[in-house]
Amino acid sequence: MMKKILLLIFLLFTVLPVAATAEPKENLKAAFIRDNLLWLKIKDKETKITDTGYVRYPKWSFDGSWVAYLKGAKEGDIMDLWLYNLKSNRHFKVKENVGVNFQWSPNENSIGFQVAKNLFILQTSQLGLFTPIVKNIENFSWLPSGKGLLISTKKSPELHSDIILSKVILRKKEMPAINDFYTIKIGENEIFASTSEFKWSNDKKWISFLLIPTASLSADGNTLCVLSANGNTFQKMDEMLNESAWFQWAPYNGLLGYVSGIGREATINKKTRVLKVPSMKNVTLTPMGFVDRDLTWQNNRTIIVSRSKENGSEDLEERALPSLYKISLSDNKQTQITVPPEKDGDFYPEIVKSNLIWIRTDRKNADVMISPTYKTGEMVWIKNINPGSSYYEKWSWDEVFSLYTGK
Repeated sequence: MMKKILLLIFLLFTVLPVAATAEPKENLKAAFIRDNLLWLKIKDKETKITDTGYVRYPKWSFDGSWVAYLKGAKEGDIMDLWLYNLKSNRHFKVKENVGVNFQWSPNENSIGFQVAKNLFILQTSQLGLFTPIVKNIENFSWLPSGKGLLISTKKSPELHSDIILSKVILRKKEMPAINDFYTIKIGENEIFASTSEFKWSNDKKWISFLLIPTASLSADGNTLCVLSANGNTFQKMDEMLNESAWFQWAPYNGLLGYVSGIGREATINKKTRVLKVPSMKNVTLTPMGFVDRDLTWQNNRTIIVSRSKENGSEDLEERALPSLYKISLSDNKQTQITVPPEKDGDFYPEIVKSNLIWIRTDRKNADVMISPTYKTGEMVWIKNINPGSSYYEKWSWDEVFSLYTGK
């Protein structure tokens, strides 16, 4: 009898997550939204950064010394871009009516942002002196070198006109040089209106992005594309939702992980796939009867996904919430690694400094969870953040949480 009791205890502690109580040892940094205000957590200390207004989309500078964010008087108001400096504890208003695609340079404290279709850059060494770069663009991202940007523009106002990708090379004391890089031909039966931001593979040889149709169609499907960095190879690969976190390059090789599937419902027809370049071969990893709703790379051979049972119930509250699963690409072994409470779900996994970090929510409240990547055990790292907005169960967690992933 005693042997059976000991065996049962052993199984409980090896199968179920263990609730940890100690803070992580690493100097982790996160910016998050609580009560619609901006907060920071650095290691074990939480600090409220703003006292008024409605804040969303916190984003860290490359060195972790600045946080950019959008702020309005209340929900639904026009949002302005602000910067906060951790060292001086000061806030700086940059510009009114800024869109959600504002990006820090990958290697210096400069930020690019859009107002309508106009692109600007601000260097934190010259606060207040933002520079107009180019007009009439659809979207942009920084080049990996930080010496310029890649932009997308429509050739003409016509819906079926081609989309031109151009490199904007920044020059000191001179106007930027704009060089057309690649033209995406749009057929008469195609209605692509713009692109997403751009993501480079870690060897800088490939670029991934979405072709986005008109707003009503974009809610149900966008086209994932890959383009070689030399402009010689372009391929439309798959259909997926317009969610930037849903396509990510592996850390060290030419593998692109993404969540495919048309239809605005995140709980139907959403499968994790991995594309290998330059062969352009892909493999589906999600088993029948399930959907994946977020993903991140642990290393070149392992993906962590947010997975739930497929469920098309008209009542969104009846749709299953997800758990985290680890997928080994070498042998396709798939293992459930979190067991949230019955009415909670685990979303938005990220890995930094050997810690797995994710968001747990019951659709009304949300906590940030943490666990050592290679060990059992989990704990609440940040309690009670605002949930991101949800559209047919696709949650936009970048609105309310930003983890600093630099060194």
